[in-house]
Amino acid sequence: MIFLSIINHNHDQMLINNKEITNIAKKFTVVIKSNTKATIELKEHCKKNNIQLLDASYNLGFGANNNYVFSYLKNTKKIKDSDYFLVINPDVTIKKEQLENLLNHALELDAEIFTVNLFRDLEWTIPESSIKRFPTLLGPVKGLLQSKRRNDAYDKKNIIKPTVIDWAAGSFLLFKKTAYETLKGFDDKFFMYFEDVDICRRAKINQMKIIYLPEIKATHKGAFNNRNIFSRHFLWYLKSYLIYHTGI
Repeated sequence: MIFLSIINHNHDQMLINNKEITNIAKKFTVVIKSNTKATIELKEHCKKNNIQLLDASYNLGFGANNNYVFSYLKNTKKIKDSDYFLVINPDVTIKKEQLENLLNHALELDAEIFTVNLFRDLEWTIPESSIKRFPTLLGPVKGLLQSKRRNDAYDKKNIIKPTVIDWAAGSFLLFKKTAYETLKGFDDKFFMYFEDVDICRRAKINQMKIIYLPEIKATHKGAFNNRNIFSRHFLWYLKSYLIYHTGI
């Protein structure tokens, strides 16, 4: 079984409008953790569609929110050792059939963490650079300054079968429950950004594999707010960049 963890930060209407989540909730457990007070409309929508809403403990970071969901599932004994924990952004759209295919692959392949082929459009014509090699000190800085594909990003068009990679964006990461538990989840020193790189690096240190599945596709309409150097997102990015590379 897959348990979906979706963090809501003023995405109430987006989540209500996402019909794929409603459809997925018919088979898999969907948990929405509100980082901002949920609207009445979202509460009613979740109740109607068998979606679990955790409307408490606001203003946490990305990693801390997902750890909150995992702890809830573990403490209520909803998730078992044989299950999977999916960290998925509210602006990611994936069909139930693709998720079922993902589960089948996860059960068959020898790995602890999985990710899928993310695109920026619903037609799956604009690939997102969501899988990368571990960053060098200047790699992320160059990535912010370049409009073209980063040089540490894998070239997706050359990957046609399940492949072990260094790390994948936290917008879509599927963990074996036992793997997430062993890693103690995300490091909440990272409020936002680099928590995905960090957990994948710790996974590799623990001899865990991360597999990219090119044939399973989803759409991610990310905002990429960290590219604006005058935004608080950029400041969060810079702080996390320094924590990742210095450990401070």
